[in-house]
Amino acid sequence: MRVKLVESGHGRSTNFAANCQQRMQGLITKPHETFAHEVFTEFGRLSAVTSATDVADGVWHATTPLQPVAFPSGC
Repeated sequence: MRVKLVESGHGRSTNFAANCQQRMQGLITKPHETFAHEVFTEFGRLSAVTSATDVADGVWHATTPLQPVAFPSGC
């Protein structure tokens, strides 16, 4: 068995963040709320983003024989 990892960047065109919000509720403790808010705000300001096509291309390359083990996509 072989395992390959496709590492996607920040993708605004996906629902990943929205889908995770409910699961993340209550995980950030009070002392860390300000810091976490700043981090999540900065994610919204990123100019380098990954598209779904970038990820699909990364998956295609990952499934093509004789490729490296890790496959960055986008950014």
